[in-house]
Amino acid sequence: MPDPNSHGRQTPAVRRNGSLQSCEPCRKSKLRCDHGRPVCTRCTAKNIAARCFYHPAPMTKRAAAGLVRPSRQSRSQPGSSVSSPGPTLESVHRLRTTLESPPASPGYLGSTSYSAVLAEHRPEFSLNLESSSMSGTSSRPIDPERLQTGMRLLKLLHSLRICDSLIRRYYSRVLVAVIPETIITSILRSTQNVLDSLDYRGDVDSQIQDLVCKISQNTSRPLSTYGSMTVEQYCTAFTDENLRWEAIGIVFATSGISLSSTPENDPDLNQVAPDNPARDRLRAQLVEASGTCLGFCDQTSSVNELLGFYQYNDMTLLTHYYGDSSYQAWRRLGELSATIYAAGLHQESPQTDDCPFFLRQWRRSCFAAAFSADKNQATFVGRPPSINYRYCTLTPPLDLSENLLITGGDDLARAISNLDSSGWAAKDKNDRVSVLRLRFTFSVFRERALEIALGTSEHMELVQKANEIIEKARESWGACPARLRYDAPGQGDGLESSSPSFTLLHIYLDYLYTIFLLQRTIVKRTDTGQETLFDTSRHILSIIVKGHADRDTVLDLSRHRAWILLYYGLPSASVLILELFHQNQGIRSYSTALPRAEIIRNLSVFVSCLSWVARPGHGNYHTCKEAERKLSHILDQVLDPQPIEDFAFNDATSGLYSLLDWDNLNNWDFTSEYLPSQNGLPL
Repeated sequence: MPDPNSHGRQTPAVRRNGSLQSCEPCRKSKLRCDHGRPVCTRCTAKNIAARCFYHPAPMTKRAAAGLVRPSRQSRSQPGSSVSSPGPTLESVHRLRTTLESPPASPGYLGSTSYSAVLAEHRPEFSLNLESSSMSGTSSRPIDPERLQTGMRLLKLLHSLRICDSLIRRYYSRVLVAVIPETIITSILRSTQNVLDSLDYRGDVDSQIQDLVCKISQNTSRPLSTYGSMTVEQYCTAFTDENLRWEAIGIVFATSGISLSSTPENDPDLNQVAPDNPARDRLRAQLVEASGTCLGFCDQTSSVNELLGFYQYNDMTLLTHYYGDSSYQAWRRLGELSATIYAAGLHQESPQTDDCPFFLRQWRRSCFAAAFSADKNQATFVGRPPSINYRYCTLTPPLDLSENLLITGGDDLARAISNLDSSGWAAKDKNDRVSVLRLRFTFSVFRERALEIALGTSEHMELVQKANEIIEKARESWGACPARLRYDAPGQGDGLESSSPSFTLLHIYLDYLYTIFLLQRTIVKRTDTGQETLFDTSRHILSIIVKGHADRDTVLDLSRHRAWILLYYGLPSASVLILELFHQNQGIRSYSTALPRAEIIRNLSVFVSCLSWVARPGHGNYHTCKEAERKLSHILDQVLDPQPIEDFAFNDATSGLYSLLDWDNLNNWDFTSEYLPSQNGLPL
């Protein structure tokens, strides 16, 4: 067990004879250990990181009195949290009846459900399934492997004091953190207090076993709320004595997200992970720990906004680690969507009448974040969205700061009365809810665009419908507060740091890309509207090239810049570079007068950005390198045209169309044998 006073320092322990302590696999195999923390190099090389741990007293009788073998990880993710001795048979027997079976709560039931007729006729006739399921709660034996895994998670959390620093710095620097800061702060304080309150002079393992059982019990119970609940009472429902696995998982997932944008020269990070291999191990541990916590949550049937927030952050972490086109991220998005529906967050229902005002806004924030992420993922992989806007109440959270929601009273009432008819506040400074509102607003337009772009039916009035969406999107953009518009005078530059500017850039590109998708669909289906598509593509490419000239010394935005290049820049650049190529070769040219010098200049800078924006080990690295190779090849032909028969630009020989189906935007594929498909969600 780590020294409770170590504050995250992972220094090698010294044995009584003065030599450094070896991990258990190396000690038992009588091999030389390099004493690396949290996982030694030998165990990492042998792919047994899950078994690498440093026993505080390896020669004691208790340690040899019946250890349970480390559990198999429920998710096949690299890296793992630090292993620990398993519970003894005696302690397992003592705790066999301490866990309650989770209630079979159905969650939100809509108007077509089996209970709807009774509920709509007379409220008192409705089936009270929550109460009936709770009354049948029974005790069940605890799984020794689950108990041991929970112990390992708590020990890892206690040893990684860097999590507190990572999360607090992340919230002080970015505008896209979705979970309210009050919730995060309460969880950090609670987990530290709970773990520090253990008596490390006594039987630590037994105390941690009891704590695992308590947390599992809390997670099995619904997260109860009521109309008069205060913010403090709400946070108490999942912290301290009521600590839940959702809260612990949020710490791991959010720390992993923050780690992706923490500069390599960060002093706190260098103290814990001084080199790239150590940072990779730390990142793998956070991914594994977050996934394991979600596995514990999966064993219960309690759905709530806290789980939704957690799944959103875990999905974001997986996109950083595996890539946006990875099945791991797509599967987590499906789980998040299921939680949104089952918790009833997709609709404003009568049940929310007994919900405090601040919590209603936070639930809207959870839905808005999940809805926006769903549209981004669906667009990137060309699949139907999981959350359908036609079945949702599309009400974004009001433009009220978190401090106002917490303070309440007359200040909150006055702020609400000063909102405009669309729910926007007249203020000079942007905050997280302002950014989330804007992202959500244009995610609705994105889904309507995807209905046309991904739909299989032929729209008789496709051009008219697409132009209507474009016109309404432009009207909505014009009605947005100027402080949120990247294209407004002074908003694209001159901010306190490039992080807020980068956030506004991303939202602006998201708005433009919806227009691009609709214009692209019109060209594909009707072979008209090429000029407007080229104009939009030129605009997107030019602002991406301009935006990548900014640098941020306190945030590492490389992963997120790579997303910008691939998600928005690559389609726009591809449209333009292929048009130049077609005009050179006399193939399907639209005789559109394009500013050739400007486009070639921006394309050259764009290709150059692809070469350096992602570094080895980043999720986007291989994808960026492959895109750079393909675009460079075409650009060479544009600058130095070759006879078409020599260029062999066709499906059978060039490989370009087999990699990128330019005539079918939704079938783009970067998963050749040359590269693993890994990308990163935007910051």
